[in-house]
Amino acid sequence: MSRRASPSDPVARHRRAVRRQIVVPVAGAALGLLAVCGALIVAVATGALANTQVTTVMGIVATAFIALPLTILCLIPYALLAALAALSGHVYTGVRGPLRSLRQQTEHLAATTVRVAPRLAAPFVALNVRVTRWEYMLRGQPPQALPGDEETTHG
Repeated sequence: MSRRASPSDPVARHRRAVRRQIVVPVAGAALGLLAVCGALIVAVATGALANTQVTTVMGIVATAFIALPLTILCLIPYALLAALAALSGHVYTGVRGPLRSLRQQTEHLAATTVRVAPRLAAPFVALNVRVTRWEYMLRGQPPQALPGDEETTHG
């Protein structure tokens, strides 16, 4: 027993719409072009058309024969991009958990870095202050030109 799609079935409506709005116009145009070419071949074979008329009409028809394959070639990358866009949503649902975990780990690492960095830098800052004081002392400049230790340490 075959099951007929109800008129309210969205998949069946979509398939009908695709056939009616995409497939039928493209197939109709292609069949029309083939019919014109067939008529031109018959007209030339019977001697009803002159060569210049055929050349002009075939130039116009050739444009359509070039444009139709180019259109089809452009539809293939479009279909691939549409498929990739649809699949990217499915991929994201599978990767959402690991991405969330990675983001939390990154936030934790950033907070730890902010907390630990001043303690790691403090010995280098203190060493820099001492070296700067030695430079000022060797140049003979007064020590008031230097900031105090409490202003240069991060600890």
